[in-house]
Formats: sequence, C-alpha cells, structure tokens
Amino acid sequence: MHLARLVGIGALLACPFTASLFAQESQLKGRVTDERTGDPITGARVLLVGTSRIETTGQDGSYLFRTLSPGDHQVRVLAIGFSAQVKPFTVAPGELSALDFSMTPVPVQLDEIVTTATGQQSRLEIGNAIANIDVSKVTQEAPITEFGNLIQGRAAGVQVLKSSGVVGTGTKIRIRGSNSVSLSNEPLYYIDGVRVDATSQDYAYDIGGQSTSRINDINPEDIENIEIVKGPSAATLYGIQAANGVVLITTKRGAVGKPRWNMYTEQGVTEDKNTYRTNYFGRTDDPAFDPYCSLQNVADGLCTQTRIDKYNPLNDPDQRQFAAGWHQQYGLSVSGGSDFATYYASADFNDQMGAYKLNGFDFDSVNQAKNGNIPEEQLRPNKLSSLSLRANTVAKLASNADLNISLGYLTSQLRLTENDNTLNSMVGSADGSGVPEDLFRGWFIVPAQVFAEQNKQGIGRFTGALTANYRPRSWLTTRATFGYDVTNREDTQFWPTGEVSPDFYPEQNEGELNVTRAQTSQLSVDLGSSANYKVSSNWAGKTSVGGQFFRNLATNSFARGRGITPGGKSIFGAGTTEASDDYIESRSIGGFVEQQMSLRDRLFLTAGLRIDNNSSFGKNFNAQPLPKASVSWLLRDEQNNRLLNTFRLRSAYGQSSQQPGVNDARRFYTQAAVRLDAASETGVSLTNLGNPDLKPEKSQEVEAGFDAGLLRGRVTVEGTFFYKSTTDALVRREIAPSTGGTISQFFNLGRVTNRGFEFRIDSRILDGATLAWDLALSGSFTRNKLNRLGEGVAPITLGFNQQHVEGFPLGGFWAVPIVSFNDANGDGVIEIGEYTLGDSAVYRGSPIPTRELALNSGVSLFKDRLRIGTQFDYRGGHIVDNATEQFRCGGGIAYCRGLMDPTAPLHTQAVAAAGTYPDALGRTTEWGFFEPGWFIKLRELSLTYNAPDVWANYLHASHLSLTVSGRNLWTITDYTGIDPEVNGFGQANFSSTDFFSQPQVRYWMLRVNLGF
Repeated sequence: MHLARLVGIGALLACPFTASLFAQESQLKGRVTDERTGDPITGARVLLVGTSRIETTGQDGSYLFRTLSPGDHQVRVLAIGFSAQVKPFTVAPGELSALDFSMTPVPVQLDEIVTTATGQQSRLEIGNAIANIDVSKVTQEAPITEFGNLIQGRAAGVQVLKSSGVVGTGTKIRIRGSNSVSLSNEPLYYIDGVRVDATSQDYAYDIGGQSTSRINDINPEDIENIEIVKGPSAATLYGIQAANGVVLITTKRGAVGKPRWNMYTEQGVTEDKNTYRTNYFGRTDDPAFDPYCSLQNVADGLCTQTRIDKYNPLNDPDQRQFAAGWHQQYGLSVSGGSDFATYYASADFNDQMGAYKLNGFDFDSVNQAKNGNIPEEQLRPNKLSSLSLRANTVAKLASNADLNISLGYLTSQLRLTENDNTLNSMVGSADGSGVPEDLFRGWFIVPAQVFAEQNKQGIGRFTGALTANYRPRSWLTTRATFGYDVTNREDTQFWPTGEVSPDFYPEQNEGELNVTRAQTSQLSVDLGSSANYKVSSNWAGKTSVGGQFFRNLATNSFARGRGITPGGKSIFGAGTTEASDDYIESRSIGGFVEQQMSLRDRLFLTAGLRIDNNSSFGKNFNAQPLPKASVSWLLRDEQNNRLLNTFRLRSAYGQSSQQPGVNDARRFYTQAAVRLDAASETGVSLTNLGNPDLKPEKSQEVEAGFDAGLLRGRVTVEGTFFYKSTTDALVRREIAPSTGGTISQFFNLGRVTNRGFEFRIDSRILDGATLAWDLALSGSFTRNKLNRLGEGVAPITLGFNQQHVEGFPLGGFWAVPIVSFNDANGDGVIEIGEYTLGDSAVYRGSPIPTRELALNSGVSLFKDRLRIGTQFDYRGGHIVDNATEQFRCGGGIAYCRGLMDPTAPLHTQAVAAAGTYPDALGRTTEWGFFEPGWFIKLRELSLTYNAPDVWANYLHASHLSLTVSGRNLWTITDYTGIDPEVNGFGQANFSSTDFFSQPQVRYWMLRVNLGF
C-alpha cells in the first residue's frame, strides 16, 4: 500500500512537466581524445545535460546518442584523469550531428559520475560525501590479496579491520563508527545493483576466534570501481539495513570495438617473519618450584633462582612451524562489442597457501608419532583455492532500451587451522603454554596433534543481475533490476581417531566429524523511474520514484558423529550421532520518492522520502517514513583560474534504519526431548519471549562539507563534518524469571551517537613527462558515545573486560587502575604490597580506532614507463587488550617476564604482579595489559614497469607490464605484543583483543600483465 501511494505521488509530480513527442528522431555522435597525445579515451562518460542519459566511449573514443529531440542541448564529458568539458549544440529534426571533445589531463577531479539509488548522477549534484575508488588501476599495481585490500587506506572514514594473518580469515568494516549495541555494524553490499550476502562471520565451528567473511568471495580482478555511501544522510533511499553505510560495487563492462584480451599471472610468497614472545622460566634446584621459581617466590623465601631460561619454540629455527607459503593467480579476460551489444568475460584462478607448515616430530611419550607420509591437510593446514567466472553484457534492444546482464560464479575450498583463544593452535601452544624447552621441546600440545584437526569450508556461489533500462520519452527513464545471490556452503570439522591429545580432547580423540551444509539466498527486485524536465530557462527538475522487494532465506542442516573407526571419516557407523536443521526467512518491501531541482547547474536541491515494511518488525509497529534532504552549491567553476578552479559547499540530512534480528520480535519455542512416565517424548521449551512492539533502530545524520579544486586541477580538497544519532537501539533487558524459559528480552531502549570529521587531499606535486608525483592524504576523526542504555539496565559486559556504559564509547575497556607502584625495600623487585590499586573500575579506552590516516603516493618516471607506489596506513586513539600477555602472567602457570626476570623494568613487574596476585581486597587488575593500539604500517609498496611496445610485440601482444609488490612490510608501534592489528575474536562487533592470534603476514608478489 505504501509503495502504491509513493508511485501515485511521483506520477502526480511528473505530470505537469510532460513534454510532447518529438516529430523526427535526431542523433549525435562524436569522439573523445586526449589533448596531449591525440589518443582515444576509452570508457569516458558522455552525459546529455538535463536528462539521465549517459553513453560510454568505445575503444576508439567514439560515442553515439540515438533518438534526440530537436533543439538546443548540452553535453558534458567526464573521464578519470581529465578535466570535465561541457559543450552546447543544436540539432535539427532528423539530423545526425557531430561533436568531438579534446580532454585536458588533470591528476584529480571532483565531478565524476557516481551511482545513487535513483540512477547515475554527477557527484556535484549530491549533497553528501561519496568515496569513489578506481579499482581497475589498483589491481594491476597494488598487492591485492582479497577484497578488503581494495578499500583499505583509500576511503576516508572507512576502517578495514583485518583480524588475523591466517589465509581466508575475515575482515571487519566500519564506516563512520558503530551505530548499534546489539545488531551488526557492517555495511550493506551491492554488486551491479543487486544486494548480496556479506556475512562477516560465516564458519559454523569454533576454531578459537577466527572465521570467514563472505565479502572475500568477491574477485577484485572483476571490479571496475567501488563507491562507498557513508551514512544515513546518503543511504536513506537504500532502505532497511542501510544505516551502517552502503558499498556499491560495479564490475567491468565491455567497450565498443574489436575483442581485447587481457592475461595476467601473479606469483608470490607469504611469510611470517614475526618474532614471538619470549617465555621466561625461573630455574632452581628445588624441584617443587623448578622451572617456575618466580620473583614473588624468591621474595617470600620459597626458592632461589639459579638462572633464567628464555625460550619459545616459534623462535627456534628447528621447532618453528612456519615456512613460506605461496600465492599464485592466473586470469584471462576478453571484452569488446558493437554499437548494439558489448561484452566482458573472465576467468580467474587463485591459490594461496598460508605460512603454517608442520615440521616432523617423533615423541615416544606421546601417542601422536609422525614419520614418513603426512596428509597435506596436516602438513599445510591453511590453504585457499578459488575459481571465479564472470560474464557481463549490455545489449541495445532498441534506440531507447537496453538490457544489462551480469553473471558471476565462484567455487572455493578453504583449509583453516585453529587460531586465537585456544591452546590447540601453534601460537597458543607455544606462547600460551609456559612449557620449558626440556619438556616436549617447549610445546603444550605438539604440532602434529594441533594440525591433526581438519577444518574445511567449501563454497559454491552464484550472483546474477538483470537490469532493463527503457526511455519511453526523451525526458523519462525507467529501470528494473532483478537479482539473485545464492551461496551453498559446506563446513566440516574432523578430528581423526587417535590423532589428538587424549588428555585435553578425550571425546575428539575417539574420532569426531561435524558437517554443516547451508544455503543462503538473497532475492531482490528494484524498480525505478525518473522524469527530467525544464521549469524555466534557469530551473530544471528531476522526479524519481521507486520501490524494492527483498527476501533473505537461510537454511542449514547439521550432523555430528563421535566414536569413528580408526582410519574412517564418516558419520555413518559412528558410535553416537546427532542432527539438527534451521530455516530462517525475512522479507522487506519499500518505496521512495525523490525530488531534485537545479538552478543553472550550480545549485542543486534534493528532498526524498522512503517507507519500508519488514517481516522482522513487531506486529504492533507501523512503518514510519524516512526523510532526506540535501543541498549542493557550486560557487565557482573556472578551470583556467590559476588558484581556485572549483569550490562547492554541500550539506545533507537523512534517516535510515536497521531491522531487528529475524526472530527478535517473535515468541518461539524449541523442540526438546522430555521424559514422561519413564518414556521419551517430544516437547517444547520457550526460547524467546518476543516483543510485539519491537521496531527498527533508526539512525539520522546531518553532514556538511566542501570540495575545492586548486591550481588548475592539480590539487583537490574535500572535508566533511558529520553527526549521526541512532535511537531505538535494541538492548536486551532482564525480565522476571516467572515468564519461564528465558530471562531476557529485546527492547528499543538505547541511543548511540557518532560525530567526526573526515578529509581527503589529492595532489599532483610534479607534473612532467619525465617525472610525475601524485600524493593523496586521507583520514578521519570519529567519536562514538552510548548516550542511553535504558532505564534500569545495568552496564552490559562483553568480551574481556569490555562494557557498554552510558556516557562512554560502545564496548569500552574498563578495569581497576594501578594508581602507583614503588620498590619500597629497594631489592629491584615489585612485590605484593608495593603497588596500589584504585577503588573501582574506570574507563580505559575505545576498542575501535578513533583516528585513521592513509598516505598514498605514486611516482611515474620516463613517461609512465616506471611507476612506484606506496601506502602508509595509520590507526590510533584506541586500546588493544594484550590478553596473551595477561594469560601468560596470570593464567595459572606464570612465565611472563614481569613475574620471572629480576632485570625486567619495574613498570613491567608492576603490571604483571597486579594482574596475577590478589591485593588485600582480593582483587587483580588487567589495567596494565590494556595498551594503546596505534600503529603506522608500510601497507603497500609496488614497482611497475610498462615495457616498450617492441617487447610486447615480440610476444604478439599490445601491452606488457611487470609489477613487483609487497604488503605489510614494516610496522611502527608502541604496542608490546607482536601486532596491534589482530583480533582474537575475529569479526566480533566490538572486540579488540590480542589472544594467541597469528599476526599479519608479509606478502611479496610478481605480476605480469599482457594485453592483446
């Protein structure tokens, strides 16, 4: 009903401006070239001003507009790396006119085309900030190993939080902070107009803390560009779930011309060059305390240290379970077409081996003895292999209609090893064991047993989009997009019989196989129409209406078998079995109307309204409207001015929302086995009480900013202030136990705010034929605050000493502080009683970085023959919980330096002692293990050589380039752990914990590109 009303409103708005059909069709053709070289510019956008019509130049730089109405028109041409041009022309009835463009190269620009919910528009028309990343250039030069690498350091206000160095593990994305207390803070993802699954944690089994992310299914090689819609002010028209921002991905398309082939191969190594923590052991002649004769034991007169042993098997070349992994990739694509149809097709094979490798062990005292043949799954337990296929085509069905088809398929196989928050991992067994070298060679669980556990994930994924564009009138454009994204996933976890430690995993040592088969499908329908018209000689208008339908369906079945025959790997015949299944579905429907007015293409005013309904809402909730409004004012546009070429002021306001969990509002029961009269019967138990009044979380945002072009396009500056408030945030509150079955229920109680500033400066420092230097600096400063948790709701505890507390950032770290410490007796040791703790827990810091900066530099030498690229990445203003060191100090067996080594700094001793030994009130504190997590990383380094044409011709090619690149090459930080970037709880919402995680690994790669 809401959608019908919106369509009716849009029709009424458009009717007064209806124009008559033109009597005879006219056409316009032309060619776009580089002013400096005369070469054709492929892929330039040619806009018919005042309409929604956009054509793209072919391989020879040509374009063609069919079915033009007679009269005066304007054409604007936009091309990456060139200054925009606008030219007027007049066309007579039935005439074929010609209009050519010669473009002036500039390093940066402000007026490129971006994708909006109502279609493609010039960025100057939009009042909010949108980040645009030209991926097609990035993939050929930068060391890209997964999708998150494309965004990292290339969009202000967007944080890419990679949780581990294990190949195939996931990434957390945050845009302008965190909005929700209880729901996901991940953005939405669209590929070619189709909403796709981007689940951030998608492995069924506990392997410590890590998991997989579905965004890593996206093949970077097929992406043309990425646009990031940063907040509710811009995302209103995207509907439910858009409050966290939207990532719009456009895959590559063909261009008019003969077939163009592109081949590439990439070969490289993956290395873990980190130095792991040293384990300290106080040795003594007293067997009761050896090798754990601590400084406190010495102070208490219980033992005498004779020496300090320092050892970690991960730092021993003979014990180290790391070896260089490999990275290999092969790809082939072809594109081309005619005036009636263009095409792009590609195939890409990617094979990555992690840095873990089992070195042989033969321990007579352990059941696991490995000699000779070792299964590859155990020898190299971390590997990802994938095959991606894509086929895109654009067909001109008529002079006023076209059809876009986008098809993508992925199949992948991933092997994972346990990592984080577990001793059954390489890092946990070595860093977290405290076993001296003379016992099991320093391992808590020997590597062969750790790697015996096999974790695998198989993926088969299809994403398809069908978009039809129809222009029944020169002023009217309609669009229909149908999309389907389906992922079939199989997760397995296998513990071979007799292969793992019976002391720690007795059930698994008898053999255990877990299998989960799941399917997630997303069906979307998107309909829209836009009418462009002239109100007067100065004013022009655009009215857009649209609606969407979206369905998400997830099914899975689980089976487990325990007690498997040695050598077997089947649930059938296992000693005990169990099974379960799930079916979860949600649906949403929404509609919008948007009105834009423009004055002389300088002042743009936009207002819009959206209404959604969703199956996850409580039955008593009525859908509420979500408004938006924006203004963009181009005060200056003089490309030839030496100082200030372009200056724009902009501001935007908008609301968006996020739906509750699928079953949060529903009362539902779980089937359970019961005993009745000594017999087994089937019963149910109350699982969720539900809340019929539950409604979506609503985020509203206001932003204001400016864009400026300086020094004839050699410098552009963007700045944006934003304030975002999320109300009706879902909070789980305890309820009376008398309800039975459940003791908590979701309510719309909370309020969260995010405010900040983001900026970007692009510049061409040098602009010569022999030497050119591009420099881009971007960053943001964000402040997050939980303003309201709800009346009667106590602070919510999560993770390790993290809490949601009113007046502080979400998930902040809290602990009793170490007020002071002093070596009172002068023995060089901080003992019990020589430190003072505060009275109560206090706030220590935010788990999410509040500051991020990125410096991207590109130097071109000898007419672009040689190009050097770098990226430095900074994050700071947050805290990392060094839980690994806390465990090593106070985990039951003390072997950290602060407790064992008398030469350790007094601060280190105080932190260790306060975290291990209770004070007079029986308290310990993790305060000293909460450390500033700031870092600066040399994230990327690349050297690209574009070979002379004669080299390429020798290979019967038109282009040849070679790139050597590296990733994660150098780190500067005060953090005392190995890597402040890791997260021991994977992509969990607010965690920032270093707990036995494999640090980020280093990549070195060689890439060869061949064009034909």
